[in-house]
Amino acid sequence: MTDRPKAAGVDPAAVIAGCLMFALVLFLPPILNDSDTLWQISTGAWILDHRAIPATDPFSFTAGDRPWFAHEWLAETLMALAFRTGGMRGIMVLAAASTGLTAGVLLHYLRRFLPGTYAFACLIVALSNAAPSMLARPHLIAWPCLALWCGGLVTARANRTAPSFALLPVMVLWVNLHGSFMLGLLLAGAFLVEALRDPGARRRRVFTSWAGFLLAAWSVALINPDFLAGVLFPIHLLGMKSLAWIGEWEPADFSGFQPLEIVILGGLALGFTGKVTLPPIRLLLLLGLVHGALSHGRNDQILGIAGVLILAEPLGASLARGRAEALGVAWRWLSTGAALVAVAGLAVRITLPLSPERTGVAFAAMLDAVPPALRAQPVLNEYGLGGQLIFNGVRPFIDSRADLYGDTFLVRYHRIVAPDLVELERTLSEYRIAWTIFPSSHPVVPVMDEMSGWRRLIGADGFVIHARED
Repeated sequence: MTDRPKAAGVDPAAVIAGCLMFALVLFLPPILNDSDTLWQISTGAWILDHRAIPATDPFSFTAGDRPWFAHEWLAETLMALAFRTGGMRGIMVLAAASTGLTAGVLLHYLRRFLPGTYAFACLIVALSNAAPSMLARPHLIAWPCLALWCGGLVTARANRTAPSFALLPVMVLWVNLHGSFMLGLLLAGAFLVEALRDPGARRRRVFTSWAGFLLAAWSVALINPDFLAGVLFPIHLLGMKSLAWIGEWEPADFSGFQPLEIVILGGLALGFTGKVTLPPIRLLLLLGLVHGALSHGRNDQILGIAGVLILAEPLGASLARGRAEALGVAWRWLSTGAALVAVAGLAVRITLPLSPERTGVAFAAMLDAVPPALRAQPVLNEYGLGGQLIFNGVRPFIDSRADLYGDTFLVRYHRIVAPDLVELERTLSEYRIAWTIFPSSHPVVPVMDEMSGWRRLIGADGFVIHARED
């Protein structure tokens, strides 16, 4: 193991990494590529307008008034505030701030265990692996919590102490931002086991201190508006069988380049050379994170951010490398320069307009071509368009809140859009669907083109809208 990391002030390298990452993400419009961002902004707006968290679904016409709790309510409220302040540019600033803070926190902790070059390399690996999930959604807003929590745990282990209770407010924020908080609770339990296995450990004292922290962490996790149900929500969601066909929950796809491939191959190379050895618990944690990333593509981000922190201390010890050297005055000047770059980037981002596709104006203009009386009637929509419909005041047939609709409904929807002609016709009749909207390449589109009693109303901007004939 490496020498115990000492408490340190502001790390100029971490400031530089955070500011430059902030400035970079400000100019990455693809972070707005997920339509879920729109229904999450709408949820936050509902919370601000009603000064309450919805207890029933206020958006969908198929699940309307069904019990639903906005488990990511704090992130969604922040998103709504950012949108009201600066539109989609405000959302980009919020996402950039979260990403920059995450980069700074990661490098701050990595430099406690690794010299500068190694720490920076690990930061690149972490952010590259998280890049596919760099979308303006609650999970990204929760990234700093993930980095702070994991950094606090690994530092406590390196110091042969239990984590400080000062870390608990991070969990309070995290549980109200995103369901990934459950990983933090599980990691604390794993490090408790590792601490008990430590040679020479005073097991009773170790157990008392770590168990006290773990109990406190689970207790403060209950500080959410849904109390115990809020803590159990991630378990409920992961238990859904229909997640397998939802894009972000699909297994990793290696038909094209994936940063995950580099991580796995690099890990195998280090293992086969024998230069890096991991304690059993760290190895199990790493394997668990890799399994999660392979099972669901959205977990790459967790492997990247949490994985490098979990490996930092044993990696430094195996390579006989100590913590990073202290940085001189020149680096402090560089950090000031990086901060100025971040401020300049913010000023440019605020004034530089986004394309209509990024702001949702193009989609809204297409919907405006639909007669208002028709828009108010039931619609059958493609799964990924639910967020855009909600954002534009249309109650969708379905959106990406899988927990709201449940397995039975999702399985049926999967048959509808396969398309199963019998199921499609039954749905159109049962729900009195008056119009449909799908991407032009969707297999439902040619079926609707041929269906009796329907006509193509609009075909523009990559979407097709059908309406019942009068």
